[in-house]
Amino acid sequence: MKYKNNINNLIKLKKEIIKFQDNEDKDIKEILRWRSKLKKKSKIKTKLINLDECKDWYLDKNKNLYHKSGQFFKVQGVKISGASLREVKSWTQPILTQKHGGILAFICRVTKKKGVQFLLEGKTEPGDNSDVKITSCFQATQSNMNRAHGGKRPNFYDIVVNLKGAKLIYCAAHNEEGARFWKKSNLNVIVQLKNPNDRRIKGSNYKWASLSQIKKISLMNNVVNPFVKTILFMI
Repeated sequence: MKYKNNINNLIKLKKEIIKFQDNEDKDIKEILRWRSKLKKKSKIKTKLINLDECKDWYLDKNKNLYHKSGQFFKVQGVKISGASLREVKSWTQPILTQKHGGILAFICRVTKKKGVQFLLEGKTEPGDNSDVKITSCFQATQSNMNRAHGGKRPNFYDIVVNLKGAKLIYCAAHNEEGARFWKKSNLNVIVQLKNPNDRRIKGSNYKWASLSQIKKISLMNNVVNPFVKTILFMI
């Protein structure tokens, strides 16, 4: 993953948004209907279980939790001291550690009819209580991209990571929540398709949306994944 920023690409995209702002969709009804359909189709069920019931997860000799692949994250302990500006000066707690960060990315396109659009995904994470959240179209840790889970690589890997048929708009590293993750950062990325009708973009769980639509749904409670806002804040 070797991205090289070109500020001119970001400036040009901003100008395109302004240029086509009268063309872009602003109504969010269709997006909400799309999400509702995904929720009805979803078969995912989640529940809390004991750690010893987690397949392929084990405790090492120091009782740190790890995955048999040696990838994904570990649960270790951290000791804090000298925190004179916090509620208490020192404490210990569990914390998630991970060798690598990940990539959180939006694919965008520009058309004369709809202006600038960003590709959304409707997906469920384990802690979402089986609810479908609206997210950016690419969210992957290095372990996911390495296929440590034994499955396939994330959709649009060639577009986002290899920039095949796409150009980089911007890339910047942002830290994960420091209270839960040990020195972890993710790359926030936007790439633009060279062909707005790229046939690789397919799947009922994906949908194009304008920046105005995304802003509106972001004001709704528990609908949009928080990473959507951090990726698009540059716009």
